[in-house]
Amino acid sequence: MKLHQTCTTDQAAPSFDHDWQRRAFGLALALSEFGHYPWSEFQQSLIDTIGAWESAPEPARGDWEYYDHWVAALEHVVDHRKILTAPLMTDDGDHAVHDDHH
Repeated sequence: MKLHQTCTTDQAAPSFDHDWQRRAFGLALALSEFGHYPWSEFQQSLIDTIGAWESAPEPARGDWEYYDHWVAALEHVVDHRKILTAPLMTDDGDHAVHDDHH
């Protein structure tokens, strides 16, 4: 796997500016390795996310932050694949609360 030049100094050992970047990187890899989605699907999502940023008018883009795009791509794939379920609401006794208003 070849990584984007902005996220590494050594292709064999990616470097990170913040711990959340390391966690996002590991989460994307782990979810793929455990079969939740093919790595190519994440790659395409990342390409699309970066492409949308590049296509946006310059004032609307904000600063270039590679891992912001990484997280947005991961969120898209997780949402598209329905990997996460809706949060469970609990009462003060940690018992499930069912929302019957839907």
